[in-house]
Amino acid sequence: MVAISRSNVRRVRRVNGGGGEVLDVLIDKIPYMSQLSSADRLILLCGLALLGTVAFASYFLISGILAGSATADGGLAKDSDTRLSPTDRMGVSDQASLHRSGGKRIFDDWDVSNSEMNKLKNISLPHGSFFFGPDSHQVDIPESDVFDPSASWSSLQHELLDDDSDAINVELEKKRCATYDFGFPDATMPLKRRRLFYGALISGDSAEVIKATSMEQYNIYHTVSLIESNTTQNLTPKKWRFFGSKDASKELNWLYQLFGPKTKVSVDYYVTSQRKDQIDGDELLIEYFQREGHSYRWKFNGMRPDDIAIIADIDETFSRDFLRALQICDVPQFRPGQSCRAPKVYASTLIFESSPECAWKTKSALRNSAGRGRAWFHPDAILGECADQIGDTKLHPPTKRDRWESHGTRLDYYGHDNEYTYYDSKVLADLNMEGQGPLWLPHETRVESFMGQRVTKKDGSPTGYHFHNFFMSTEEIIFKYATYGHADKKARKKKSIRYIHDDLMMAVMCTLGKHTEKTESSFESIAGTSRPIYYLNEEARQARHNLWQDIVRKDDEKLVQ
Repeated sequence: MVAISRSNVRRVRRVNGGGGEVLDVLIDKIPYMSQLSSADRLILLCGLALLGTVAFASYFLISGILAGSATADGGLAKDSDTRLSPTDRMGVSDQASLHRSGGKRIFDDWDVSNSEMNKLKNISLPHGSFFFGPDSHQVDIPESDVFDPSASWSSLQHELLDDDSDAINVELEKKRCATYDFGFPDATMPLKRRRLFYGALISGDSAEVIKATSMEQYNIYHTVSLIESNTTQNLTPKKWRFFGSKDASKELNWLYQLFGPKTKVSVDYYVTSQRKDQIDGDELLIEYFQREGHSYRWKFNGMRPDDIAIIADIDETFSRDFLRALQICDVPQFRPGQSCRAPKVYASTLIFESSPECAWKTKSALRNSAGRGRAWFHPDAILGECADQIGDTKLHPPTKRDRWESHGTRLDYYGHDNEYTYYDSKVLADLNMEGQGPLWLPHETRVESFMGQRVTKKDGSPTGYHFHNFFMSTEEIIFKYATYGHADKKARKKKSIRYIHDDLMMAVMCTLGKHTEKTESSFESIAGTSRPIYYLNEEARQARHNLWQDIVRKDDEKLVQ
């Protein structure tokens, strides 16, 4: 038998072989390949193709992981802010252009307006991206959208709100300061009004509540920083209210004008890159992350260390008289050279539930112990030199937090709950420093409770107002309780809104004329000398109460069905 070597056999080519003929010629030149049968060659080629596909996919997977790690670890960016990702992008990243929920990527209306959002200044942080819109002093509002908020004011409201003269009435201001037990600047202190910078999140809040708080603040703030997101705090997707449509533009133009022509008003936008499994059930983390945008907006608008940062929810406000006091009085927490360990000044707050006619009695000296109702302690204010992005990190070294070290909640003993043991021994000691505190992120100004001074008027009157649950329908109320804050998964299943929360039960009972020793019987029964200016107008007060009565009436109808 003759042994035949495959390499010595000449193949017969098909006339119309084309690519096959060329492929055979190439294969014959590869060592060992020429010795294989056609079937063997086909199997080998398929294997090589599969191996190439796997290698190609692996390359992109590893690249994505490395890119994600780089973003999470941060890096040096503009202004030496170590908490920014390595690039301070003007465009939208893959993560920023989508919303993640429950580990799945959910595309929403973000993509529709992506090209317009791309034009906004953008900052990317490990937890998401901020897109900064223009402020009210940078836009031309169409004539059809222009309006004057003061046109609807009563004569009493005009009297209280026409107080923005540049001239300082020394005797009047001394009396004002004394009502809060503040001193008045002495000869060594500059006699000028401090600039106030405000920050609040905004979403589905009613026009009613925004009008109530903005009137109290009219022409007082230098900057109003409002931040919207396209998700709720438990990562439920929602549409942009102030971006991407004609209706959104109209609402934005309305918002620009509410706070007065002297105030720079902006709405900025936050898109989180977090998934539900990443927030570990702590839905307030998304709120904490979203509030970080205020520091950047304040910095863009020229905030200085001697200015005042105020953090609130949009349905909360200091009283106008107290805001004026914060501008001029000798407030110990606002003197220069603060340690920033306990820098807050915060309100003693009167809480209204759903209607100006439904209020909790305060826990101040205005009431005996049996008749004291509920306490609230926001908004909160700190000196600019203690605020993130504004103060000096050389004087106030960074502390450690539970997300990427510089985001989220302060670690125990690193300043959380006013306990600084590890901050002293592991941060300050290495720098030969003592007694100093870190700069405060916006959410810390709010949630690190009781680290400063809570102020009540000397007569026991409140220094702030909270217009709680001033929504326009039962649907809005249910959506809030089901998706924001400590979300109640059973909120949508309750037979009536009164069963969702004790606050709503109080508001429903008030509408039915059922009051307790801890609730006011009406707006007029509120003790003390502080009243929200918006609801000094009886027509506005009655209109809101009538609307709340209608909401309760319709909700009650479901109980008897």
